[in-house]
Amino acid sequence: MNEQWPVYLTGGLILTLTLSALTLFRRRFDPFAPVWLFLIGFFQVYVVQALSYNQWAISVHGEQIVESANWRAFWAICLFLIAYQFGPGRWVARKMPRAPVHWSMPALSVVVPSMLTWGFFCSVVMIVSGTNEETSSGGHLLRQFYFMMLGAGVLLMVTGSRREKPAPAIFWAGVGVCLTFVALWMFQGKRSPSLIGILACACAYYGPQFKRPPMAILVVLAVVGSLVVAVSLGWRNQRLYERTATGFVQFLADFDPASTLVNLNLAEKDNPKANRKEFRSKETEEYGGFLLMFTTVPERSEYDYGANYLRLVTSFIPRIFWPDKPLPGRDKWIAAWMAGSEFKRDETFTGPAIGILGATQLNGGAVATAIVISFLGIFLRTGYEYYRRYQWTCWAQAWWALTYYNAWLMTVNDDPFVWFYYIYGSSILPPMAFLWVVNRFAETRTEAQQAKWVSAWQKNAKTNTTASQPA
Repeated sequence: MNEQWPVYLTGGLILTLTLSALTLFRRRFDPFAPVWLFLIGFFQVYVVQALSYNQWAISVHGEQIVESANWRAFWAICLFLIAYQFGPGRWVARKMPRAPVHWSMPALSVVVPSMLTWGFFCSVVMIVSGTNEETSSGGHLLRQFYFMMLGAGVLLMVTGSRREKPAPAIFWAGVGVCLTFVALWMFQGKRSPSLIGILACACAYYGPQFKRPPMAILVVLAVVGSLVVAVSLGWRNQRLYERTATGFVQFLADFDPASTLVNLNLAEKDNPKANRKEFRSKETEEYGGFLLMFTTVPERSEYDYGANYLRLVTSFIPRIFWPDKPLPGRDKWIAAWMAGSEFKRDETFTGPAIGILGATQLNGGAVATAIVISFLGIFLRTGYEYYRRYQWTCWAQAWWALTYYNAWLMTVNDDPFVWFYYIYGSSILPPMAFLWVVNRFAETRTEAQQAKWVSAWQKNAKTNTTASQPA
């Protein structure tokens, strides 16, 4: 039972902060602050999974290891919150180049159709051919930009929501694009793109209005997000319906909402083979992967010393030019699985996510965990403070709607920057950087003066009405 005390402390801390923000500090609560999605992902893995899989964890790793791992999760989230709240994020945001005030319609008329066409093409190609089909390096490259479709939808929503020039037709066209993106990726059986589409659409709707969703809407969004995840996973794993649009509709008609509890790790899936070891094991869940790394590295397998972060550069060198390009750090990841798994693994193992703490344990144990977690706290606060400073500009509204959801992805993947390697760095950052440059150069003297006036007002303001949590 002692091994669960740090789990209760972690869960209690997160729940206390969340309930306080929703009740005592409701007027200052901002659901689009990245800290909340980070806490949701962390809670899911290191509280819900830790409690649900406790018996399995003890039987495989022992009480002492499980307790030590759970204490790691507790002090890691404490350190993250300290870095987020008291780190230099606000200062760094003030030193960054300001967001553009101008919003160029000619530039959007080129960027949005291009993003929509390319993103839709990539989505359809991946659905028709399947994500696991072998392709040439050029074909693989062309299929990696499906998130541009969501980006186009968000840009349309923000453009149609401008207070000085509202355009309802453009706004609702953007909503339609975003919902189509969600539907396409539910049909593909992918939970992350589908859920991200819901999150981005919500932020793109409320951000330009300078409003926060009412409590009832937040509950609806939580329910819809959970159902989207459950449907996506259920459709991907089912074998009873044809993989067609008709089969998908039939699946939706027969869908059992109670399966959502399984996908939230709150209930076990009915499985006639549940007594077999490979079905009882939880090592392929994020918490199980974390425990595997915690027990294996460095005793039986080496640290990767952060080699995976080289992908911040190598990911953007096309295989057309580097056909045998490796995945930095992947060899150490595979070696750890081969050394610590309950089952026989080999070099071809691709495996599941190990969560943020599994990744930082592989990077360098407790020291690497402290460094990476602190950096992420500062990094997320910097991005959020930048958005708050320039929320009145269309560029910042679109950029944040396409950025903030990555806080959740940081906690549940193999690497805190997987989102950047495979989605953001190729599909979102290039068009948003292009729009930033074009709009900054297109600014009129009046718009530049307006930016200076707002900056001066912000410096002199005693309070900021868009604060996300108590200082």
